[in-house]
Amino acid sequence: MAKKKKQSFSDILKKRLKDIKAQDIMTKTVVTIGEDKTLSEVAKIMIKKRISGLPVLDKNKKLTGIIVDHDLFLVMDMIESGNVIEENSNTKSDPKVSYAMSKQVVTVKKSTNLDEIISTMKYKNVHTLPVLQGKKIVGIIGRRDVYQAFYNTIKDLK
Repeated sequence: MAKKKKQSFSDILKKRLKDIKAQDIMTKTVVTIGEDKTLSEVAKIMIKKRISGLPVLDKNKKLTGIIVDHDLFLVMDMIESGNVIEENSNTKSDPKVSYAMSKQVVTVKKSTNLDEIISTMKYKNVHTLPVLQGKKIVGIIGRRDVYQAFYNTIKDLK
């Protein structure tokens, strides 16, 4: 009779991370912003809500981009260094969200597991992941959500 090999901590952790789904850790109330809003409006929302990224929706509520704190820093640097933005031949120091947002949004499904979420955030260098069901945003996952779920899982394994 063969002895059963004892699973390593790493193997057990990996299995647990695969059992945790996006729907288990996502924030269900998603704060979004329209493409036509200004970056100062984005900053105000991020400060008030204590968040670091917002999905961007068009007039039809379709996801068209994402704006994160790093995008705001890039534009702040441009404004500060005198690289003023031209928009419709008007000089702007507070451009629209559509100017600074990332248009290629990395998303996950409700069923995506935590192991995949961690890999996505790490290798695609994203910090805010909209969670989709079909084409509808049903949640959002930020770095803090991932940290909390990961370290709670480790704590539970001890």
